[in-house]
Amino acid sequence: MDYFAALTAFVEAAEGNNFSRAAERLGIKASTVSRYVKDLEQDLGIALFNRSTRTLHLTEGGQTFLMHARRVLDELEHAKAATSALNQQPRGLLKLNLPPAFARHHILPALNDFRVRYPQISVELVLDNAQVNLIHAGVDLAIRIGALADSTLKARKLSDGQYFVVASAAFAMQYPPPSTPTDLAGLPAVVGTTSSAITFVNGDLALPLMHATCIRINDLDAQLIAARQGLGFALLPDWLVARSIDAGELVVWLPQWRVRDVERAFAVWFVYPPKRIVSSKVRCFIDFIVERLGQAPDWK
Repeated sequence: MDYFAALTAFVEAAEGNNFSRAAERLGIKASTVSRYVKDLEQDLGIALFNRSTRTLHLTEGGQTFLMHARRVLDELEHAKAATSALNQQPRGLLKLNLPPAFARHHILPALNDFRVRYPQISVELVLDNAQVNLIHAGVDLAIRIGALADSTLKARKLSDGQYFVVASAAFAMQYPPPSTPTDLAGLPAVVGTTSSAITFVNGDLALPLMHATCIRINDLDAQLIAARQGLGFALLPDWLVARSIDAGELVVWLPQWRVRDVERAFAVWFVYPPKRIVSSKVRCFIDFIVERLGQAPDWK
Protein backbone atom coordinates (compact mmCIF):
# COMPACT_ATOMS: atom_id res chain seq x y z
CA MET A 1 0.00 0.00 0.00
CA ASP A 2 1.17 3.51 -0.82
CA TYR A 3 0.67 4.89 2.68
CA PHE A 4 1.07 8.53 1.68
CA ALA A 5 -1.54 8.19 -1.08
CA ALA A 6 -3.82 6.30 1.31
CA LEU A 7 -3.51 8.98 4.01
CA THR A 8 -4.22 11.71 1.46
CA ALA A 9 -7.30 9.86 0.19
CA PHE A 10 -8.53 9.25 3.74
CA VAL A 11 -8.16 12.92 4.75
CA GLU A 12 -9.95 14.12 1.60
CA ALA A 13 -12.78 11.62 2.16
CA ALA A 14 -13.09 12.62 5.82
CA GLU A 15 -13.22 16.33 5.03
CA GLY A 16 -15.77 15.88 2.24
CA ASN A 17 -17.72 13.05 3.88
CA ASN A 18 -17.81 11.37 0.48
CA PHE A 19 -15.55 9.10 -1.59
CA SER A 20 -16.66 10.62 -4.90
CA ARG A 21 -15.82 14.20 -3.90
CA ALA A 22 -12.45 13.04 -2.60
CA ALA A 23 -11.80 11.26 -5.89
CA GLU A 24 -12.66 14.40 -7.89
CA ARG A 25 -10.26 16.53 -5.82
CA LEU A 26 -7.47 13.99 -6.19
CA GLY A 27 -8.13 13.17 -9.84
CA ILE A 28 -8.57 9.45 -9.24
CA LYS A 29 -11.48 6.99 -9.25
CA ALA A 30 -13.89 6.75 -6.33
CA SER A 31 -13.19 3.03 -6.21
CA THR A 32 -9.49 3.83 -5.68
CA VAL A 33 -10.32 6.07 -2.71
CA SER A 34 -12.55 3.33 -1.30
CA ARG A 35 -9.76 0.76 -1.72
CA TYR A 36 -7.22 3.02 0.04
CA VAL A 37 -9.57 3.48 3.00
CA LYS A 38 -10.29 -0.26 3.15
CA ASP A 39 -6.54 -0.99 3.12
CA LEU A 40 -5.99 1.46 6.00
CA GLU A 41 -8.82 -0.08 7.99
CA GLN A 42 -7.37 -3.54 7.43
CA ASP A 43 -3.90 -2.36 8.43
CA LEU A 44 -5.17 -0.58 11.55
CA GLY A 45 -7.69 -3.26 12.49
CA ILE A 46 -10.42 -0.68 13.08
CA ALA A 47 -13.22 0.93 11.08
CA LEU A 48 -12.55 4.53 10.14
CA PHE A 49 -16.00 5.38 8.74
CA ASN A 50 -19.61 4.50 9.39
CA ARG A 51 -20.96 4.28 5.86
CA SER A 52 -24.46 5.10 4.63
CA THR A 53 -25.89 5.34 1.13
CA ARG A 54 -25.31 9.10 0.91
CA THR A 55 -22.55 10.09 3.26
CA LEU A 56 -19.70 9.01 5.51
CA HIS A 57 -19.30 9.58 9.23
CA LEU A 58 -16.03 9.18 11.05
CA THR A 59 -15.90 6.64 13.84
CA GLU A 60 -14.15 7.53 17.08
CA GLY A 61 -11.09 5.75 15.75
CA GLY A 62 -11.43 7.62 12.47
CA GLN A 63 -11.49 10.97 14.27
CA THR A 64 -8.31 10.08 16.16
CA PHE A 65 -6.60 8.84 13.00
CA LEU A 66 -7.67 11.98 11.08
CA MET A 67 -6.01 14.27 13.63
CA HIS A 68 -2.71 12.42 13.32
CA ALA A 69 -2.98 11.94 9.56
CA ARG A 70 -3.37 15.69 9.04
CA ARG A 71 -0.30 16.28 11.19
CA VAL A 72 1.76 13.79 9.18
CA LEU A 73 0.73 15.34 5.86
CA ASP A 74 1.39 18.87 7.19
CA GLU A 75 4.86 17.85 8.35
CA LEU A 76 5.58 16.34 4.97
CA GLU A 77 4.50 19.54 3.21
CA HIS A 78 6.72 21.61 5.51
CA ALA A 79 9.63 19.26 4.86
CA LYS A 80 9.13 19.58 1.10
CA ALA A 81 8.86 23.38 1.32
CA ALA A 82 11.95 23.69 3.51
CA THR A 83 14.01 21.51 1.20
CA SER A 84 12.84 23.07 -2.05
CA ALA A 85 13.47 26.54 -0.62
CA LEU A 86 17.16 25.70 -0.51
CA ASN A 87 17.20 25.54 -4.30
CA GLN A 88 15.05 28.60 -4.93
CA GLN A 89 16.53 31.99 -5.64
CA PRO A 90 15.57 34.24 -2.71
CA ARG A 91 13.25 36.99 -3.89
CA GLY A 92 10.73 39.56 -2.76
CA LEU A 93 10.66 42.48 -0.33
CA LEU A 94 12.78 42.16 2.81
CA LYS A 95 11.62 44.62 5.46
CA LEU A 96 14.21 45.32 8.17
CA ASN A 97 13.82 47.14 11.49
CA LEU A 98 17.26 48.36 12.64
CA PRO A 99 18.84 50.57 15.31
CA PRO A 100 19.95 53.70 13.41
CA ALA A 101 23.58 53.83 14.54
CA PHE A 102 24.22 50.12 14.03
CA ALA A 103 22.60 50.28 10.59
CA ARG A 104 24.79 53.22 9.51
CA HIS A 105 28.03 51.61 10.64
CA HIS A 106 27.51 47.93 9.84
CA ILE A 107 24.46 47.25 7.65
CA LEU A 108 24.41 50.06 5.06
CA PRO A 109 28.06 49.48 4.05
CA ALA A 110 27.17 45.84 3.31
CA LEU A 111 23.95 46.40 1.38
CA ASN A 112 25.48 46.90 -2.06
CA ASP A 113 27.27 43.54 -1.91
CA PHE A 114 24.08 41.92 -0.62
CA ARG A 115 22.07 43.33 -3.54
CA VAL A 116 24.70 42.11 -6.01
CA ARG A 117 24.52 38.61 -4.57
CA TYR A 118 20.71 38.57 -4.29
CA PRO A 119 19.40 40.86 -7.07
CA GLN A 120 15.82 39.61 -6.76
CA ILE A 121 15.50 40.84 -3.16
CA SER A 122 14.43 44.44 -2.61
CA VAL A 123 15.19 45.89 0.81
CA GLU A 124 13.21 48.31 2.97
CA LEU A 125 14.99 49.72 6.01
CA VAL A 126 13.10 51.19 8.97
CA LEU A 127 15.66 52.82 11.27
CA ASP A 128 14.21 53.08 14.75
CA ASN A 129 15.49 52.45 18.26
CA ALA A 130 11.96 51.62 19.40
CA GLN A 131 11.18 47.92 19.60
CA VAL A 132 8.16 47.78 17.32
CA ASN A 133 5.83 44.80 17.13
CA LEU A 134 7.35 42.94 14.19
CA ILE A 135 4.19 41.08 13.25
CA HIS A 136 1.92 44.14 13.35
CA ALA A 137 4.50 46.22 11.45
CA GLY A 138 5.02 43.54 8.81
CA VAL A 139 8.74 43.35 9.58
CA ASP A 140 10.63 40.30 8.35
CA LEU A 141 13.75 40.74 10.46
CA ALA A 142 15.03 43.12 13.14
CA ILE A 143 18.34 43.77 14.83
CA ARG A 144 18.02 44.58 18.50
CA ILE A 145 20.63 45.54 21.03
CA GLY A 146 20.23 44.67 24.66
CA ALA A 147 18.73 41.97 26.82
CA LEU A 148 15.74 40.46 25.04
CA ALA A 149 12.40 40.33 26.78
CA ASP A 150 10.65 36.99 26.89
CA SER A 151 8.48 36.68 23.80
CA THR A 152 7.40 34.32 21.07
CA LEU A 153 9.95 35.86 18.68
CA LYS A 154 12.86 33.84 17.37
CA ALA A 155 16.33 35.21 18.05
CA ARG A 156 19.92 34.56 17.04
CA LYS A 157 22.81 36.30 18.76
CA LEU A 158 25.24 38.11 16.49
CA SER A 159 27.64 39.26 19.19
CA ASP A 160 27.99 39.99 22.88
CA GLY A 161 28.46 43.64 23.78
CA GLN A 162 31.20 45.55 25.52
CA TYR A 163 31.34 49.22 26.45
CA PHE A 164 34.44 51.43 26.50
CA VAL A 165 35.16 54.71 28.25
CA VAL A 166 36.56 56.80 25.42
CA ALA A 167 37.88 60.34 25.00
CA SER A 168 39.42 62.32 22.17
CA ALA A 169 43.18 62.70 22.07
CA ALA A 170 42.82 66.44 22.81
CA PHE A 171 40.52 65.76 25.77
CA ALA A 172 42.96 63.15 27.08
CA MET A 173 45.77 65.72 26.95
CA GLN A 174 43.66 68.26 28.83
CA TYR A 175 42.69 65.86 31.59
CA PRO A 176 44.97 63.21 33.12
CA PRO A 177 43.91 59.61 32.42
CA PRO A 178 41.85 58.21 35.32
CA SER A 179 43.16 55.33 37.40
CA THR A 180 39.74 54.29 38.71
CA PRO A 181 36.13 55.18 37.79
CA THR A 182 35.98 57.60 40.73
CA ASP A 183 38.53 59.79 38.91
CA LEU A 184 35.83 60.53 36.31
CA ALA A 185 33.66 62.32 38.86
CA GLY A 186 34.91 65.81 38.08
CA LEU A 187 35.13 65.48 34.29
CA PRO A 188 32.67 66.56 31.57
CA ALA A 189 30.76 63.67 30.06
CA VAL A 190 28.70 62.92 26.96
CA VAL A 191 25.80 60.67 27.96
CA GLY A 192 22.42 59.51 26.74
CA THR A 193 19.11 61.00 27.77
CA THR A 194 17.94 57.84 29.53
CA SER A 195 20.61 57.41 32.16
CA SER A 196 20.73 54.51 34.58
CA ALA A 197 23.13 53.50 37.32
CA ILE A 198 26.33 52.02 35.88
CA THR A 199 28.85 50.06 37.90
CA PHE A 200 32.42 49.29 36.85
CA VAL A 201 34.12 46.11 38.00
CA ASN A 202 37.76 45.08 38.12
CA GLY A 203 38.32 41.81 39.89
CA ASP A 204 36.63 42.13 43.29
CA LEU A 205 36.37 45.92 43.05
CA ALA A 206 33.06 47.54 42.04
CA LEU A 207 32.72 51.30 41.65
CA PRO A 208 29.89 53.46 40.23
CA LEU A 209 30.21 55.75 37.24
CA MET A 210 30.09 59.42 38.23
CA HIS A 211 30.59 62.54 36.16
CA ALA A 212 30.32 66.32 36.44
CA THR A 213 28.77 68.62 33.85
CA CYS A 214 27.54 66.70 30.85
CA ILE A 215 25.94 66.88 27.45
CA ARG A 216 22.91 64.61 27.04
CA ILE A 217 22.18 63.32 23.53
CA ASN A 218 19.55 60.77 22.51
CA ASP A 219 21.51 59.50 19.48
CA LEU A 220 24.58 57.26 19.64
CA ASP A 221 26.18 58.63 16.48
CA ALA A 222 25.87 62.17 17.85
CA GLN A 223 27.43 61.02 21.13
CA LEU A 224 30.32 59.58 19.14
CA ILE A 225 30.80 62.86 17.25
CA ALA A 226 30.64 64.86 20.47
CA ALA A 227 33.26 62.63 22.08
CA ARG A 228 35.56 62.93 19.05
CA GLN A 229 35.20 66.70 19.24
CA GLY A 230 36.43 66.69 22.84
CA LEU A 231 33.18 67.74 24.50
CA GLY A 232 33.62 65.09 27.19
CA PHE A 233 34.41 61.46 27.80
CA ALA A 234 31.75 58.95 26.74
CA LEU A 235 30.73 55.39 27.48
CA LEU A 236 29.98 53.81 24.11
CA PRO A 237 29.59 50.28 22.67
CA ASP A 238 32.47 48.50 21.00
CA TRP A 239 30.66 48.15 17.65
CA LEU A 240 30.39 51.96 17.48
CA VAL A 241 33.85 53.10 18.61
CA ALA A 242 36.23 50.36 17.39
CA ARG A 243 37.11 52.12 14.12
CA SER A 244 37.60 55.50 15.82
CA ILE A 245 39.93 53.85 18.32
CA ASP A 246 41.91 52.15 15.54
CA ALA A 247 42.15 55.46 13.68
CA GLY A 248 43.48 57.26 16.75
CA GLU A 249 40.46 59.56 16.98
CA LEU A 250 39.59 58.17 20.40
CA VAL A 251 41.63 56.73 23.25
CA VAL A 252 40.37 54.15 25.73
CA TRP A 253 40.36 55.00 29.40
CA LEU A 254 40.18 52.40 32.17
CA PRO A 255 40.75 49.45 29.80
CA GLN A 256 41.07 47.02 32.71
CA TRP A 257 37.59 47.95 34.00
CA ARG A 258 34.37 46.48 32.62
CA VAL A 259 30.78 47.56 32.98
CA ARG A 260 28.90 45.00 35.09
CA ASP A 261 26.64 42.63 33.12
CA VAL A 262 27.10 44.63 29.91
CA GLU A 263 27.94 41.61 27.73
CA ARG A 264 24.46 40.21 28.18
CA ALA A 265 22.63 43.53 28.47
CA PHE A 266 24.10 44.98 25.26
CA ALA A 267 24.35 41.93 23.01
CA VAL A 268 23.43 42.30 19.33
CA TRP A 269 20.60 40.03 18.15
CA PHE A 270 18.75 39.10 15.00
CA VAL A 271 15.05 38.83 15.87
CA TYR A 272 12.25 37.59 13.59
CA PRO A 273 8.64 36.44 13.86
CA PRO A 274 8.08 32.79 14.72
CA LYS A 275 7.46 30.75 11.60
CA ARG A 276 7.85 27.04 11.12
CA ILE A 277 9.95 27.70 8.03
CA VAL A 278 12.19 30.76 7.94
CA SER A 279 11.88 32.40 4.52
CA SER A 280 14.90 32.14 2.26
CA LYS A 281 15.25 35.96 2.07
CA VAL A 282 15.50 36.21 5.87
CA ARG A 283 17.83 33.25 6.14
CA CYS A 284 20.17 34.50 3.42
CA PHE A 285 20.35 38.01 4.95
CA ILE A 286 21.26 36.62 8.37
CA ASP A 287 23.87 34.32 6.84
CA PHE A 288 25.26 37.16 4.71
CA ILE A 289 25.69 39.54 7.66
CA VAL A 290 27.26 36.82 9.82
CA GLU A 291 29.62 36.04 6.95
CA ARG A 292 30.35 39.74 6.40
CA LEU A 293 30.98 40.61 10.04
CA GLY A 294 32.37 37.23 11.00
CA GLN A 295 31.61 34.99 13.95
CA ALA A 296 33.97 37.32 15.85
CA PRO A 297 33.10 40.76 14.38
CA ASP A 298 35.93 43.14 13.54
CA TRP A 299 34.97 45.43 16.42
CA LYS A 300 36.11 42.64 18.74
